[in-house]
Amino acid sequence: MEIRTPIIAILVLAILMVIYLRKNIPQVFSTRVFFGFLVTACLCLVSEIIECAVFTQLDSSFRVLRRTTQGLYVGTLILSVFMLALYVYAKANHGRMISKLMIAIMTAPGLIAVLAIIVGEIYYTRSASGQYYSYGPAIVACYMVGFCYIIATLIYALAHRKRLHKEECRAIVVGLVLWLVLTLFQFLFHGYQVSAVGIMLMALILFLAMENPKEFYEKNMPNIRNKEAFTLTLVEKFGFKQNFFIASVIFTGRTSVLSGEDRQHLIDLQTIVAEKASLELGIDAYLSDWNALSFIIKDPEKVEALMSMINNYKDNTNNYKLTYSILEVPKCTEYVDEALQILSYVAGEYVYTQSAPNLVINKTIVDKMIYRNSVEDVVRQAVIDKAFDVYYQPILSVKEGKFTSTEALVRLRQPKSENYISPEDFIPIAEKCGLIKDIDDLVFEKVCSFIARENLSSYGVKTVEVNLSGHEVVDKQTYARLLGKMEKYHIPPKFINFEITETAYINNDDTFKENVQKLKDMGSTFSMDDFGSGYSNLLELLKMDYKLVKMDKEFVWNCLDKSKPENQRMLEYSISFLKDYGLHILAEGVETVEQAEILVEKGVEYLQGFYYSRPIPENEYIEFLKAQKGERQ
Repeated sequence: MEIRTPIIAILVLAILMVIYLRKNIPQVFSTRVFFGFLVTACLCLVSEIIECAVFTQLDSSFRVLRRTTQGLYVGTLILSVFMLALYVYAKANHGRMISKLMIAIMTAPGLIAVLAIIVGEIYYTRSASGQYYSYGPAIVACYMVGFCYIIATLIYALAHRKRLHKEECRAIVVGLVLWLVLTLFQFLFHGYQVSAVGIMLMALILFLAMENPKEFYEKNMPNIRNKEAFTLTLVEKFGFKQNFFIASVIFTGRTSVLSGEDRQHLIDLQTIVAEKASLELGIDAYLSDWNALSFIIKDPEKVEALMSMINNYKDNTNNYKLTYSILEVPKCTEYVDEALQILSYVAGEYVYTQSAPNLVINKTIVDKMIYRNSVEDVVRQAVIDKAFDVYYQPILSVKEGKFTSTEALVRLRQPKSENYISPEDFIPIAEKCGLIKDIDDLVFEKVCSFIARENLSSYGVKTVEVNLSGHEVVDKQTYARLLGKMEKYHIPPKFINFEITETAYINNDDTFKENVQKLKDMGSTFSMDDFGSGYSNLLELLKMDYKLVKMDKEFVWNCLDKSKPENQRMLEYSISFLKDYGLHILAEGVETVEQAEILVEKGVEYLQGFYYSRPIPENEYIEFLKAQKGERQ
């Protein structure tokens, strides 16, 4: 026996334990078992040091003390191997109920080893080099139990390697093989206490490859756990069929596009909220989404307390609104994947449609998410199949008294149905999924093909208005792509007027201005869509030279509300301002002759709405144009 090796090993394990104590780990079964392994391993090494001291400093008259320290060392060593086996079992079965029968089976060999130490024969002697060592039936039995644990754990890890990450499986196998070899060496060559090295190496390998607490934390927010830790904890909570709440704080800013300064402010704000929750309520924060902190809470009183804290918290800069949401498990969902989808949907899309400070996630919200996901599937398949339709809504020129322009509108049919999915549903989803540029490209191809095939200019049509998303207008390839299609179908660029939609996504002004200027130089024009609503505002008017401003139908309807005649003044002011700025004006949503007459009287130059025509497919639009010329058969 020699004391230096276990002293070095215990110092290493002590450092690992200090790191664990200073950095809270996700409260899941496997990580708690690993920490238990570190504790029992330290106890084993302390016992080994005491045993070495007793054998080297005291004579054989202290036989009972020798037997006691020997039993303590062997017992804690067997316990350490058992804890390691339990850890590997927990890792391979993460998210599943831990079988009590399996734990009982795993415990049985350890109990046999303890019994052998208590009642079995143990003898002591010195090796040729003068090192003390023990032998006898009880010692052999303990070694055999230890070998069984290590070999059985190794076999189990290899048999269930598909449940583990490759790095995890490799770390477990390498650590177990090293520990097995060193333990076998100690068994065969008496007096060498190298099992301490095996324990130390096993702990280090698992810590570095699998259990480093830094892996569970956000780099820029050291006190906030990351999405991986959140998922890890949720998987176990669902696996144990526990009742709990997922409380989330969702941070919504003025736009979804953040500058570097905005991003840093969001990080600082999330850090403050996480610290307050930890200090005041003793709960840990997870960054479940880029704009959401989530807390896994079992106590309903803490759920209420956190809600009160968030509702009373004020962001002094007023840059962000804090929305508190609650998801109750398993009442709302019994599946961890669905829970993660719900949380992502609420934080990513649903919260922007709500004004209330608190959201209780219920079946209605889940159904909306399911519908949203089904629409996404349809959109993705439609992009692959190029299955989008283009409808046209005629636009009346007041001055000429003719429908000299039209707006091309994308439509998406539901699979195996004659019904269509509303653009208000699928366009935001396409933008969220990064598919809007593909849709814009498909639509523009069909529009150019239709213009050339039907020779629309022969019907008096001078302009076709095409939507161009904020995503596409900041793409450096957009100009070349649009120009290529116009040249392919010999469409004069002046025949196309682009409506730029969702200007909140325009976060690259240089590319935006370059694309717009090149298209203008060719002869194309631009209009501002949805003036008076959404992202269209006076700042956008200053950013570029629009030819036409389209008044949003909701704005028009509110201005023409008979119960609020004073609202017409806003219409008059807007028209006067826009005309003074040199802009032409189109009013959307015209549904009655009375609305049309008032708008014309106020100076609106173009009218569009159901009073004249709903959006109609290509063949019906051609019939509409023929009727206008008196050519209908």
